[in-house]
Amino acid sequence: MKNRRQFIKMTTGAAVVGALGTNPSSAAETSKPRKTWVMSDIHCGYSEGGKDGAEWFSLACKDMQEEHKDISYAMALGDLTHGGNEQQLKNYITTRDGSGIKTWYEVAGNHEYHGGKADFFTTLIRSTDPYSVIDGNLVWIFLSDQKAGVAGELTPEACDWLEAELAKHKGKNIIVCSHQGVKDTTIDTDLSSRHLAPADRIATMIAKSDVVLWMSGHAHHKPYSAEYVKRVENTTYINVASMSHAYKTGSSQSFLLEFKPGAKEIIARRRIHDTKTFLPEFEVKVPLLYPLTFG
Repeated sequence: MKNRRQFIKMTTGAAVVGALGTNPSSAAETSKPRKTWVMSDIHCGYSEGGKDGAEWFSLACKDMQEEHKDISYAMALGDLTHGGNEQQLKNYITTRDGSGIKTWYEVAGNHEYHGGKADFFTTLIRSTDPYSVIDGNLVWIFLSDQKAGVAGELTPEACDWLEAELAKHKGKNIIVCSHQGVKDTTIDTDLSSRHLAPADRIATMIAKSDVVLWMSGHAHHKPYSAEYVKRVENTTYINVASMSHAYKTGSSQSFLLEFKPGAKEIIARRRIHDTKTFLPEFEVKVPLLYPLTFG
């Protein structure tokens, strides 16, 4: 897979859809396993534990370069910055671009809106419109916060897009990435400030879809526990936060996802970057609806 961002304008709404891979006929490419690095809550510009969020992020990137050079693509699920300002976001971009990982996908969190309307995120990263990325029968959907405020809120237009996108990809394994989680799933998502809205409409859409995994951040681990992972019906929910030590988390952590062609599960392993180790007690096997194929 040549890791290049290829985005095609959709005819409905302002969202975009991306396709991973430029040579789908390559047998070697379609048989190649995927590793995906997922993180959240980097908080560049906020210091705790003796380092700024950008420094914790840099150490994590070095850790992954040393141990996992074969990462296909990476996701950062919001609160890339603490104050939403230009220099903090540029610090994130500098470290990201030096990570050795060619393809990154981001969403905006509530902290990207501090001091404005996520202007620097939309200028330097991408629009806050939702978008999707397709890799064979694996579909990634990315949902940014679309309004300022601690709670996550999707506009009616974004909800319409999401409903149509979920319906379009029935028969595929769908993974959704957002900053806030889904109501009444992982820890603290019973609180209005910790889950996406409109909660009822989102729950209805999930019930009718093939979402196998929903990943989010926002609620920082203190420390990480089993409450950050929950399975409801056919969907596994994982809170991946947080990359920095912000808000007294005490460690820099993320998830590495491993995908194998033909497999009916994803292996999700929680990485502690401070000690360069995985937490075996929090390894998650995510059941899939369909055996994996890559394109």
